[in-house]
Amino acid sequence: MRLMRTSTFKKSALITASTVLALTGLLAGTGSAQAAGSGPGGATNIRGTDPGDTDLMIERLCEQEGSLTGVYGALNVDTGEFKTRDEYLNDVFPLWEPVGPWETFRGWCGYAQSSTWSTTGEPVRVSPWIGNRGSKDDKETFVSSYSTKTFAKKSVGASISLSLAKSIFSGTVGGTAGYEWGWEKTSSFERRSEKTIPPCTQVAVTWTPYQRVVRVNPVFYVEDYQWNKDPSSKDNMRTVHSWRDRGYNTIYSYGYYIDGVSDKLLPNGQPDGREDKWEQKLDAKTCA
Repeated sequence: MRLMRTSTFKKSALITASTVLALTGLLAGTGSAQAAGSGPGGATNIRGTDPGDTDLMIERLCEQEGSLTGVYGALNVDTGEFKTRDEYLNDVFPLWEPVGPWETFRGWCGYAQSSTWSTTGEPVRVSPWIGNRGSKDDKETFVSSYSTKTFAKKSVGASISLSLAKSIFSGTVGGTAGYEWGWEKTSSFERRSEKTIPPCTQVAVTWTPYQRVVRVNPVFYVEDYQWNKDPSSKDNMRTVHSWRDRGYNTIYSYGYYIDGVSDKLLPNGQPDGREDKWEQKLDAKTCA
């Protein structure tokens, strides 16, 4: 397991200093009571321990356009409300300073692989229908074709952009998933096969792809964390370098993850899956 970063600045994908996120990923635990530092990329799960919807907070925090100094967020520790830097400056306080229950933070986002598994995709029809309206079995040659598919989906927020999906799942993750991982390795086939068609029946060929899922959890590395319970005095301003001064600086929220899904490939590069014959009865009135 490893922590993955994108290589160029773009929305939802930030660059960090080369040493900041050189972390070793571990398998994610199950549930909000996960021990500190035992999550993907050595991150600590804050879901269930901090106020508000932390899944959505991490999603919105890391969806911001990045800068050379990172991404910024503000958390109201009384209500759990989260605001981006622009929202905070417009709605709460015109300066980037914590006031009252609002605590501010700055850092970097990355993507840490947490798990991978195999699954079976939905069957798709890969040939035209051929019908037999006679009273005896018929045999026909079917031409079927298929090309592998890849896609990504998020558990929180809108759909993931194609550019971000490519930056997360191309190359690095493929190396850990082995030859079965077919992300952006398009493969296709065209086959001819003879099949028997029963009387008053139409037949088509279906393909059920075998797939690999790679799950990553977006993580946030804290550079600075600030609070000030007395806005009338800057002497009360506190700046630390861990999440809410708890001693850990890499966090994630267990319920926010991104899944990359790709059809598997066989060692010879061909799509891996199962071919089946799909039969449907025709209207008896139209048959001999």
